[in-house]
Amino acid sequence: MSDYVDLDALWKVLLASLLAGAGLAAVFSLALVGLSGGRTAGRAAGRAGAGLCLLVVAAGIAVGLYVMLAG
Repeated sequence: MSDYVDLDALWKVLLASLLAGAGLAAVFSLALVGLSGGRTAGRAAGRAGAGLCLLVVAAGIAVGLYVMLAG
């Protein structure tokens, strides 16, 4: 079976897709929690953290698009 399927490359693709897929979804959910409000004292920190999380998500999307379109 290894003549037809490169298992090392398959594991790398599986790991990258799990990290990117589940990881970006988790970071996006943290951004939503930060934007949801909460205490008045922590609202500015929550929005700043949410902004940082959304930048990470946008960067992940940009990298994904670059990888897909570059090849």
